[in-house]
Amino acid sequence: AHMFYLKTADLAERSQLLAHLKKNEILAVFHYVPLHSAQAGLQLGCFNGEDSYTTTESERLVRLPMWFGITQAEQQQVIDVVNEFYA
Repeated sequence: AHMFYLKTADLAERSQLLAHLKKNEILAVFHYVPLHSAQAGLQLGCFNGEDSYTTTESERLVRLPMWFGITQAEQQQVIDVVNEFYA
C-alpha cells in the first residue's frame, strides 16, 4: 500500500475534515487533481466527453498521513480524530 484515503460526502465535508485534522495537528491533504483541470492539462490537453464523475469524485478524497515508521500511537491518533469528526 502506498496510501490510505477517505472519501467524504462532498467538497464542503472534505474541507471541514481537513480543517479538523489540521486543528489537531494532523497533516492530511486532498489527493487527486484531475488532469484536465491541472495547470498542464489546461494548457496542453483537452477534455473530450462529459465529466460525469472525475471532478466530483476528486473533490471527495482525503489522503491520510502515512510514512515509513509511523507508530501505532500516531495511527490511533489519526483514527481517533477522524472518528471524533464524524461523531
